[in-house]
Amino acid sequence: MPSPNSLFRLVYQSQAISPFPAAELETLLRKARTHNQAHHLTGLLLYGEEQFLQVLEGANPALEELYGRIQRDPRHTQVRTLSYLPISTRAFPDWRMGYAVVGPAELKQTTGFLPLAQSPGFAAHPPAELWELLRGFARGVAADG
Repeated sequence: MPSPNSLFRLVYQSQAISPFPAAELETLLRKARTHNQAHHLTGLLLYGEEQFLQVLEGANPALEELYGRIQRDPRHTQVRTLSYLPISTRAFPDWRMGYAVVGPAELKQTTGFLPLAQSPGFAAHPPAELWELLRGFARGVAADG
């Protein structure tokens, strides 16, 4: 059994119930960053085409508790776990919650690394190219308020 301090990386995708106005996204990010900092969670959120793709990193039970809240959030549906793995180091150690708006091409490129046609869609070992792509968003496009 993993220790409570073991690190995990969770990647999920979901569909917004309706388009998120910029002000609502800013509020969501502000709350997420405050929560994540308090619970030593890091990650990146991509939003485009009314879809979310989020990477969260941290120790359990904080990560599991947050993901349970995310799954119950009525502002989105079809929450699909794409990957949930133990990790030795964080891909986004300096990001309480990086954020970027992405277009359809970037979203497709990102999710193209993961087997979305399978249910529930777990990817045992998402390739290093995915993490490099996401880190590229973080370096060039994303902001962490």
